[in-house]
Amino acid sequence: MKIIHLSYAHITDFSDPNAWLKRINFFVALVEQMAREAEVKSIHCINYSGIINRNGVEYHFLKRHKLQLWIPYGLHQYVRNLGPNVIIVHGIAFPWQVLWLYWQLGNKVRIVVQHHSEIPLGHYKGLLQRIADHFISAYFFPSIDQARPWAAKGQIGSLSKVHEVMEVPSVFHIIDKKQALSRTNVTSEITYLWVGRLDENKDPLTLIKGFIKFARSNPRVGLYIIYQREELIEAVRKLLVECGNVSEQIFLVGKVRHEDLLYWFNSADFIVSTSHYEGMGVAVCEAMSCGCIPILTEIAPFKKMTNNGAFGLHIKPGDHDDLDAVLEKSLLLNLETQREKTLDYYRSNLSSEAISGKMLSVVKDLPG
Repeated sequence: MKIIHLSYAHITDFSDPNAWLKRINFFVALVEQMAREAEVKSIHCINYSGIINRNGVEYHFLKRHKLQLWIPYGLHQYVRNLGPNVIIVHGIAFPWQVLWLYWQLGNKVRIVVQHHSEIPLGHYKGLLQRIADHFISAYFFPSIDQARPWAAKGQIGSLSKVHEVMEVPSVFHIIDKKQALSRTNVTSEITYLWVGRLDENKDPLTLIKGFIKFARSNPRVGLYIIYQREELIEAVRKLLVECGNVSEQIFLVGKVRHEDLLYWFNSADFIVSTSHYEGMGVAVCEAMSCGCIPILTEIAPFKKMTNNGAFGLHIKPGDHDDLDAVLEKSLLLNLETQREKTLDYYRSNLSSEAISGKMLSVVKDLPG
């Protein structure tokens, strides 16, 4: 079976293909795992043209103008010449291109579309998606609940075409905790880690308000906050100034290189997310691969990532009092048992082996 991963994303700030593959190393881990059981090619439109063969995968880089992706006749001729049986299109934001793809390649090639955090399309794109759906054999969503709004708008004709598959795996793993602590200098007896942007969706204000209440009666806990963007940094700092001595248990780490997150995830006991919406929760997946016990908002992808609460804890989005109560519950957990449940679920459902296996199982059973 020949499988092509196809992206219509127009990437202009990468002209080095190896740098691009390093940037998307989580995706690389997935397709290279898939290549152990199928012939896999992956197409990327960056500022470079050429082919790289690596670990069984052919990476095709095509330098295209934006108009050439909007009218993708030449791109699809290139794809057709590769002779695929299945094409996995990344993102549900390209119904026009999917229609072109079907028109040029015909019904002998199965088209599968993978959800990448998009919300149902509006205006003409919504109409085009309704039409394109007729020619799409299957969809991959992290959780079927994330597909329901698309079905409600008629942009996915039937939920029977939706398969629950995580987007990408983690590239991290467990390392010796002493080694990790020597890099992060984490000193708290029980460590909670939060990774995200300081914006309204990630909701760091609910995080800090809830943790302040929790920390006042638990001096042995510490919260470490890693953030790449700082829209709400002034509001965050104001809360810390107002909370007195408890601020000594809350650490604003700031920006961290992605590869250094390995040490932070291996230094923490819990990964906390206060997000109101997530497509998949990459940071949470990465933390779980290192054994961090999840404390997550009760939203569709996070419920899926904890097997509907079989391990870890859930909180109500935007409710700092509930966060305080849940954090208190976390002190009663058997950390070793929860850690093993987290790792077992990651390996069985969120790892590159698990995701690749699920994808291949779906595409092999597609009719036609």
